[in-house]
Amino acid sequence: MSRGAGLSRGRVVRLLLIVAVTWFVASLFVAPMLNPWVAWKISHDGESMMLMQRARIDMLLLREEAQGYWEREGEWPAEIAVPGVHDPAEALLVAELPAPFVLRLRFTDRFPASAGLAGTVLEHRLTPGTGSWRCRPGEPSPPSRWLAPDCQASAPWTIIEWLGLLLGITLVVLVALGLVWYRVQPAIAGIVRAPRRLFEQPLQALPALDRQLGWVRLRARVLADAGVATVRWREALRHAEAPATQQAAALAARIGAVDAPAAGWSLPGCVREWTLPDAMPLALERLWVYLPDNGLSGESIVQHVRGMPNGQDVVLVVSPSLAAEPALVAHADDPANLCVCLDQVAQSRWLLQPNAAVALLALLARQLKVTRISPYQTHGGITRPTAFFGRESLLARVLNREPGNYLLVGGRQLGKTSLMKAIERRFAGHPRVHCRYLSLRDHRLGVRLAVELGLPETADIDAVVAALSAQAGGRRLLLLVDETDLFLRADASAGYPQLAALRAISEEGRCHFMLAGFWDLYEAVTLDFASPLRNFGEVIHVGGLEEAACQALATEPMARLGVHFSAPELPRRLVAACGRRANLVAIVCQQLLAQLGRGERVIDATHLHAALVAEPVFDALAGWARLTPDAEANRIDRIVVYRVACAQLSGTGERSVGLDELLADFDGAGVRIDPEALRRALARLQLAYVIRREDDGPRFVFAVPLFATQFQGEEARTLHQRELQAMAGRVAERDAAGPAA
Repeated sequence: MSRGAGLSRGRVVRLLLIVAVTWFVASLFVAPMLNPWVAWKISHDGESMMLMQRARIDMLLLREEAQGYWEREGEWPAEIAVPGVHDPAEALLVAELPAPFVLRLRFTDRFPASAGLAGTVLEHRLTPGTGSWRCRPGEPSPPSRWLAPDCQASAPWTIIEWLGLLLGITLVVLVALGLVWYRVQPAIAGIVRAPRRLFEQPLQALPALDRQLGWVRLRARVLADAGVATVRWREALRHAEAPATQQAAALAARIGAVDAPAAGWSLPGCVREWTLPDAMPLALERLWVYLPDNGLSGESIVQHVRGMPNGQDVVLVVSPSLAAEPALVAHADDPANLCVCLDQVAQSRWLLQPNAAVALLALLARQLKVTRISPYQTHGGITRPTAFFGRESLLARVLNREPGNYLLVGGRQLGKTSLMKAIERRFAGHPRVHCRYLSLRDHRLGVRLAVELGLPETADIDAVVAALSAQAGGRRLLLLVDETDLFLRADASAGYPQLAALRAISEEGRCHFMLAGFWDLYEAVTLDFASPLRNFGEVIHVGGLEEAACQALATEPMARLGVHFSAPELPRRLVAACGRRANLVAIVCQQLLAQLGRGERVIDATHLHAALVAEPVFDALAGWARLTPDAEANRIDRIVVYRVACAQLSGTGERSVGLDELLADFDGAGVRIDPEALRRALARLQLAYVIRREDDGPRFVFAVPLFATQFQGEEARTLHQRELQAMAGRVAERDAAGPAA
């Protein structure tokens, strides 16, 4: 409001100034007695003003004398004088009667030379019929500032004449403004009405547009309404004239990319390599950027681009002119090419919009297949911050406390690695905590740490922690160790020497640990009372993602690419079918993008159904049949899964299985199963997010509804019976071998 008030006051001041100047100039020629300058000069010449007042009285007296003589005598007098003035040297006026009814009055030398009146003449003429006098300047004429309004060279204008003049001037001004507007209007009329159209102008047109907006004094208003900073506008105006290297650096800076020269290219123009920031929500790490010479035609540029050995990297071609764009856009629109044309309009958006990354995303999504730039990461831990959703409560449990020990347990592909990498990112540059992530490939934790730090492989864990502490620079040390199952299994068989060392180091406060794993970690924490991990730290179970986070994962990356669901219930169906398992949601979304044709941006129910039954989804659900190295434990797991599948595919309405039913199945097959072994199998399958308790009750269903689609009803029953028979046979063999042994 204050800015608007300031603009209004400025307009009023400008209007008043224009009116004052116009009146000053016009009155100087039309009505000098009303001109401030003339009035000031007269008011500051007191002697001349006083003599002029006396002279005007003498004029009246002389006209009365001449008119009275004619009325009395019937003829025009030969000479007259001012009554009461006997000394000619004291006279201000000298009267002459050159012709009947004509009275010529000449100003004497009594007036100062600065007044300019001495020797000048006023001629008065009597109209006998009416007795009225008319005054006109004679030869030489007095200065116009001393002439009364009724004594001008021509008759004073009437109000009608003045209004006519004003109307004529107004029409001329309006015609002139119309001509100016006619010249400017095609370019800026729409922009003035809708300032956001500024982003639809080619970069080459901005300098002319800037001049036109300046002519009509609307530049500041249009830029403010469009949300364009003046500094950014000036940079865009200078951009087209800058060298190619500066243009590339400026464009890269707007999206936070690292701009570097690209060696080994022999193209006419400039080739640069951009490393995109991690915050960019794209599955791209780098771009080749080509800025052709201005003189090249579009066809010539296309030929050069075709010869670029860029492999599978995307090439961003910056359009040098509007004339070259048709050929460049046609080449970029071919889905077989990994080429993107940054046209002149896109360059304007890139340089003017507050968030240039939005312009880049829109451009890539329009000219490339969306699967090439899909933001969904379907393998490994999430490394880009924009691809990580949810887990806020788990992150808060770690980040909002002093460093401690944490044990992260959960099944494969449930997000343990992504969570640990998110923790590492949040602690990056922390003033009090130094965090380091390590993923084990085998059971040798100490050796892996030593190699990472450049120490000998024989260095013990104390030396490794000392080296880490030195790197921490006095900050508290938090070590994130991923994939610890093999390490825990090997250490357990050796009597836990390394875990005992880790516990001692932690209790001394030299280092804290977050260990992530699956069943071996879970057993060491909850089932093995001899393990040093008992009460070692807080246990964090990683399961399904939060409902809201799953919805965001399914919709927000899509929206960045301009892709939307046709109905709001489709994302909810997707999340429910995936059981809130984040990696499945990402895989299904990737399959949805793969189905979209070029230019297609709406996902419907048909697309969703096809994505849910795609092969990559079933591949992601596999691996549950061998969760441990123990063959018998794996068989018990399979029996439980097949039994839950039979229940969910039976069609009887009963979709869950209870512990008593599972035990009854074993008894019916003649298998004497240890209840503790079955309890462990249920815990393991829950930890792997294969099954879950129905409404937290005593019965079990699949954690991921899609899991049941792997089976047919009859197939599940057959597999269940065969596994029970195989287990019964193994038990019989073992019982038969027992007495013999």
